[in-house]
Amino acid sequence: MNMDLRSFLGEARQLGPEYFVSISKPVDPVLETCVIQQKLAAEGRYPAIRMENIKGAELPLATSILGSYSLLGLALGVDPGEPKSAILQRFRDRAAKPLEPQSVPRDKAPVKQVVLTGDDIDLAKLPIVHHAEQDSGKYITVGVLILRDPDSGVLNAGMYRHEVKGKDKLGCMFNPAHHAGYIYRRCQELNKRMEAVLFIGHHPAALIGALGEGSIDSCELDLMGGLMGEALAVTDAETVDLPVPAFAEIVIEGYLDPAEETADGPFAEFTGYYGPAKEDIGLMHITAMTMRSDAIYHDLDPAHQEHNLANALSLESAVYDSVRRLVPSITAAYVPVSGSCRFITYVSIKKSVAGQGKSAGLAAITANPNLKIAVVVDDDIDIYDEQRILWAIATTFEADQDLVIIPGAMGSHLNPSSYGEIRTQHGPMNTKMVIDATRPATLPFEERIRPPKDIWDRINLADYID
Repeated sequence: MNMDLRSFLGEARQLGPEYFVSISKPVDPVLETCVIQQKLAAEGRYPAIRMENIKGAELPLATSILGSYSLLGLALGVDPGEPKSAILQRFRDRAAKPLEPQSVPRDKAPVKQVVLTGDDIDLAKLPIVHHAEQDSGKYITVGVLILRDPDSGVLNAGMYRHEVKGKDKLGCMFNPAHHAGYIYRRCQELNKRMEAVLFIGHHPAALIGALGEGSIDSCELDLMGGLMGEALAVTDAETVDLPVPAFAEIVIEGYLDPAEETADGPFAEFTGYYGPAKEDIGLMHITAMTMRSDAIYHDLDPAHQEHNLANALSLESAVYDSVRRLVPSITAAYVPVSGSCRFITYVSIKKSVAGQGKSAGLAAITANPNLKIAVVVDDDIDIYDEQRILWAIATTFEADQDLVIIPGAMGSHLNPSSYGEIRTQHGPMNTKMVIDATRPATLPFEERIRPPKDIWDRINLADYID
């Protein structure tokens, strides 16, 4: 089976409107696509969306593919009826079994059905979206960029923002800590062009793989295969020496000349705030565009929770591993949407030794520089229910003995409250915090109220409620 974007949309459609909605009415790619998602979100609805009629474009648009935690689970083959904790476990199981890409001939690659080169290249053929009023332009937000490390030769894949700079040019904004940023700076040192492939539209398990938290020596294409449960099918690019996913919807090929840069921004970021304009941004010169004859353009509203959820499982797994090394009795880890799926993590542990709560929190905070707050609770607290998290804090936490504050730590420069070495300046540092909301391991503590299990299991509400 060749898993791709359309197979996933078909699966979501079968599960009903909680998972999929279709819009046939014409939608303007300037702001309207995002407002529709935001209005659905205001009603607590986060389905995958297919918009059939985008004004000024021939291609349909899909968005909110990873708009809910349930859709993350569906991407990994988790049954909708299973508990949320099964989603992270499935991610970890599959990530532990990466699969190398499998080459296929170009005549078996749907992404080669249309090939555009030279004067035929025109980004205006794609329904690229202007997401928010103060954005500096139209951005490709969920394309996956494939590069090759010039020293190791290892392929690298990651997801960045790409502003349209002309019919055949794209900006490429790399966070300095991104692996692509390291590869780009190395190409600058070597004074050589950096070949690149940007693919748009694939099975969401492959997209989750592109956001993996592995080392720069690991290949995200292998992780994509592991998460899909089948090797990623690839074929040769037209104009660069890189593979392209054969079952992608659209592929953009080109190169970045480190001596020629551009600027981008402001841009509506995952934090819910506009990120500032940036200088010295990479500039991609497009040498070819290929696509399916009936391609679907995949977009992501960067201010929608999908932007944050796309990163969630990789970060949750990193937190889980970091805590488990210090506190093997960890039972779950979660990075909630309320913390932009980057800044806050909830961890539950089966506590047996005094001090384990703080140790677990400190280990969680070190799992990723973006993390700013770690809350640790006992294993009987549902960490996916923030009401129960707040209840645990309210009833077990005392700030004078259960709070750890770590000022001046490396953090996220995109967090609006971050600061520099001079506190009044914006910079890449945050003050970290651990909240130990676990009960004492060896001291008496009030007993929780729980319903009788036999009666709980016996009563079916459908038998009682008209």
